[in-house]
Amino acid sequence: MGLMARSGKAKQQRGKSAAVVTERKLDSGWAAAPGVRVRQAVPADMGAVRELATLAGVTLEDVLAESVVSGVAGLALRAGLSEGQEGFNRHIAEQFIAHPDDPLQAYLSAALVLVADDREHSVVGTVVAYPPASIAQIHLDGARRRGITDPRELNNLMMLGAIGLAKVKALAVAEPARGRNVGGSLLLRCRQVFFACGYTIVYGQMPPTPGLDAFYRRNGFEVLDQGEGLDLWPVFGVHSRVDTDPGERFFIRYRPGS
Repeated sequence: MGLMARSGKAKQQRGKSAAVVTERKLDSGWAAAPGVRVRQAVPADMGAVRELATLAGVTLEDVLAESVVSGVAGLALRAGLSEGQEGFNRHIAEQFIAHPDDPLQAYLSAALVLVADDREHSVVGTVVAYPPASIAQIHLDGARRRGITDPRELNNLMMLGAIGLAKVKALAVAEPARGRNVGGSLLLRCRQVFFACGYTIVYGQMPPTPGLDAFYRRNGFEVLDQGEGLDLWPVFGVHSRVDTDPGERFFIRYRPGS
């Protein structure tokens, strides 16, 4: 085997290793740029995460921040990365059983807060994503209007929302770290974690900031036209339209093979 063939094979192997998404990697992190790694946020990061989220025009919900501090956030995702999709689904189901009157606890266990940690500047970027309980609630209300009262069917809708749909709530990078693909690295690991746990859709909505549509397309997302809504049939098995806030557009990525 020639040197170039060996070199090419080594590069492929490194590429495969870099793409591995494991529970251990959530803690140790993935290289994102020289001196920067992407990892799961810890309680000490939350002040920086809140500040960065404001750059994206987002106010971080207290209940989400508290779930990171308490260690609840991401527990289901960790189960999925260590035990496979079955482990993820089991953890979510157990949360619904343990908190029958508070399904938000199950959704919080599937929340993902990643940070980009720079050796020189500490936290320089973040992505915050989670299954949006409000969307599941809309489908739940619609089912009740259609006369569905069976608690098992209604609970199934809430479960589908928790395990099938993840929304990127905020993606932000501090000025000193821009232009180094930090945002792209955060987005990549975010969607890899959710898809590894079996999610069908990762999506978000973006303001009309010049260049944002090109950024999301470069990072593997489809950007919908302004005014174009999402049909969440692949998640809930019911055709439904979800709209953005005025002036914004959706970006969306489907799990490969779904």
